[in-house]
Amino acid sequence: MKNRFIGYLYVVLGSGFSRGMSLASSIIVARTLGPSQFGLFSIFYVTMVLTWQLPQAFDTSYIRYAKTSQSDGEKKDFLKTAIFQKMLYAVVVLGVSYPLSCFLANYCFYKPETYTILMVSMFCGVFLSFLMTIASIFQEKEKFGIFTILNSFYTVSVLFALLFFVIFKYELTLEIVVLVHLIAAVIVGIASIVVLFQKTGNVFRVNAAVLKKSFSLSKWIFGVSCAYFIFQRLDVLFLTRYVEYEALGLYSAASQIVMVVSLMTGALSGVSLPRACAIKESSKAFKTFTKESFWVIAIINILIAVAYFTSPFFIKLLYGREYLFAASIMKILLIGWLFVVVYTPFSFLFYVFDDSRVRFLLELFKIALAVFLLCWFVPKYSLIGGAMAMTIALSVNTFISLLILGTNKKYRGVVPC
Repeated sequence: MKNRFIGYLYVVLGSGFSRGMSLASSIIVARTLGPSQFGLFSIFYVTMVLTWQLPQAFDTSYIRYAKTSQSDGEKKDFLKTAIFQKMLYAVVVLGVSYPLSCFLANYCFYKPETYTILMVSMFCGVFLSFLMTIASIFQEKEKFGIFTILNSFYTVSVLFALLFFVIFKYELTLEIVVLVHLIAAVIVGIASIVVLFQKTGNVFRVNAAVLKKSFSLSKWIFGVSCAYFIFQRLDVLFLTRYVEYEALGLYSAASQIVMVVSLMTGALSGVSLPRACAIKESSKAFKTFTKESFWVIAIINILIAVAYFTSPFFIKLLYGREYLFAASIMKILLIGWLFVVVYTPFSFLFYVFDDSRVRFLLELFKIALAVFLLCWFVPKYSLIGGAMAMTIALSVNTFISLLILGTNKKYRGVVPC
């Protein structure tokens, strides 16, 4: 129990450190550029992270099957399949980056001047996705210390580069900030691809049976990943169409701090996935998994409560007085994450029991509900409406998901009901 809890602690603290580095970078950018330019940067950052995170479905599929593989050779085949699928993803995204950026800028956001940074952000995300495959190798082995270091590497690199400009008093413009992110992403991505090719050999020679088995699961997980990560950034993407850059900058300041919570939840996911794969072994494994999950849930929710009551202080301290309105947005968003943390560890039961389709449908419902609420609330309440919509959607989806898990005999005894 102690070793398992330390594993949780490693990933949660490591993810918190990674998010802290990213938050420090955003503070530098926000204070240097001001709310308007920071709002424009937020469009770049959100699109980059989305492109980066979407193909994690292939890594999840690798962990799911590698954890139960009978030999190292079979495990290597699943890894090679994950890399192959990610290479195809990269080719597709890079191929459509220009027309897709133009479409989003002109017809979705009504801000044609954003097409260049949208395209650059997609390039960044594609390169960074390969770093996550290396991290997944250590995640599957439950070497969570190395896993967290790899997850932090890019954000630390960007922070050091930005600090270089600040310390030596070079001018820091939006163009330079974007260029720093791009150069770091390309270097990290190329290095990751080289390491992966050295480890697996020719990734284009994949085992057809393994590819079919992996794809049968990953197609649903990819859908879940798309829905999950799009939802996380949906409010910023939606507000981009309706508000000016300065208002978007205020909302993004709140969102950046709240993302510390979401990444801690992501860290909880990082530990829960490999641990959940073992719960079929015995009823004792069910109970151990549940007990461990509740301990970490309690810790994260205590931190959320502290963040809620100190939000005005932190917004003022980190971003300055001109961003103070972001504290109200931050409080509303944090309420939704209280519910998400409770559900996160148990969400992987859908994968363990091969019900990834159900998880996908739940995530799809959450997006549909959020879009409906955003269309209703944002025109009436602007930034506050965006936060309210996201929180309600998160809360409703958590309740429905736990209800399904709690009432289905397949899962009974694992979730609270």
